[in-house]
Amino acid sequence: MYSKLITWTVLFLGVLLSHQLRAEETNSVGILHAVPSKCVALNQGRTCYADVKVTVNAPTEGDYCIRESLSKKILQCWAKADTFKYELDFSSDESLSYELISKQSRDVLAVTTIEVNWVHKVKTKKRRWRLF
Repeated sequence: MYSKLITWTVLFLGVLLSHQLRAEETNSVGILHAVPSKCVALNQGRTCYADVKVTVNAPTEGDYCIRESLSKKILQCWAKADTFKYELDFSSDESLSYELISKQSRDVLAVTTIEVNWVHKVKTKKRRWRLF
């Protein structure tokens, strides 16, 4: 009987804690959030591939676009929306930033960066040739 009470108590606390953690995650998202925010390639200089989910929680309803910061290429736009999601097929050998912009004013409202990291860095070896 005592073990059932402990089991139910632990189960109840686990469910309560998981709901609380999910609530904290949604509150900490901000305006523009990318998951995962890091991409790991095996060797330095290799292209890193990831399926990134971008979530936008704009402060007001309006027309917004997501664009790549460096090239200013617009990836997707939404009309009369304040929350939306975008799936990005990330492939790059360097870190890239993405911006949320207002379609009318072209003002940058938020920026998120996807960092590229490597497991192995390239080491340059000096090769000395000897005849004997």
